[in-house]
Amino acid sequence: MRLSTALHVGLGLTVLWWKTKTTEQAFLPAFGSRCFPAVSQPKPALGSARFACSSCFPKTLHGQMRNLTFSINAAKFQAEVRSGGQCDVPDDLGPVLAASADYSHTCAVKTDGQLVCFGDNRDGQCDVPADLGPVFAVSAGYLHTIAVRPSGELVCFGYSRRGQCDFPPDLGPYVAVSAGLEHTCAIRADGQLVCFGTNGRGQCEVPEDLGAVSAVSAGYLHTCAVQRDGQLFCFGSNEGGRCNAPADLGPALDVSAGLEHTCAVRTDGQLVCFGSNAHGQCDVPADLGPVLAVSAGYLHTCAVRIDGELVCFGDNEDGRCDVPSDLGPVLAVSAGRFHTVAVRTDGQLVAFGSNGDGQHDKPGSW
Repeated sequence: MRLSTALHVGLGLTVLWWKTKTTEQAFLPAFGSRCFPAVSQPKPALGSARFACSSCFPKTLHGQMRNLTFSINAAKFQAEVRSGGQCDVPDDLGPVLAASADYSHTCAVKTDGQLVCFGDNRDGQCDVPADLGPVFAVSAGYLHTIAVRPSGELVCFGYSRRGQCDFPPDLGPYVAVSAGLEHTCAIRADGQLVCFGTNGRGQCEVPEDLGAVSAVSAGYLHTCAVQRDGQLFCFGSNEGGRCNAPADLGPALDVSAGLEHTCAVRTDGQLVCFGSNAHGQCDVPADLGPVLAVSAGYLHTCAVRIDGELVCFGDNEDGRCDVPSDLGPVLAVSAGRFHTVAVRTDGQLVAFGSNGDGQHDKPGSW
């Protein structure tokens, strides 16, 4: 095992990028220690859910790059944008360990594990249960939110009439989760993938021979997962070619499923995107270089380079790709429908793009 990159950041976090023969790479942030238990990513980055750290609870499978609890889901749906000041990030926000952005709401995990959600709450997707307690992973879906407690228990709230919150409790503990449009996928401690909710396009039909996985991302109407050997497998709607992974892709470390496109990070850090490219969301910059994290949004894509620089491309309506010039290096990113959020190396959450439903308005009491 060769340590190829190490970033020491605030909040007592140590970020490690491992390069091994089996392509196991991981980010291990601390949650009161130097080892973060079964962190989902993101997803990271964060649109996917991933986990790592074999010495932590829950026992996990293969370490993967950038495990900073950044579950990155990108199930998006067209609707009107309303004004609301959601981009007004308070100066007293404080550091966070993780964040997840979707259609019109954002959720973040504070350093003490407290979950806070803000933005559109028409279906209760921001109504964090008072007795929730600390969590280590969160994924914001279209109208629902799901989080993972340290015990491996899933907690889901918001719109659930399509079964997207009806997880099998007897199959836990779970170590990672990803929320899509109206379906949810979670990784069990043994690496088995479980999906539930709307299955009209086969997005919940997990192949029987899939085996253990190390990453999952629930998109709009499709799901993608990375097997232990790095093979990428997608199922569900293939409209626009969102499930057509290139034959020469090779082993992948992470994946993020968007509306009609999918992006994967190869073991060499190279970013590959496929599917609909009507808005340039698959036009990976030629000079991008290796990346640590990726998030596929509705019509745009954001990636974190190995030096921490955030790069976004695709549809820039409402400024969702306008990375602030003074942002500095980031650890993780989540691309929503109209907005983008990123976690800086000091733990500060930065949001840009449309602020129509308060998805950027952090409570001043944080």
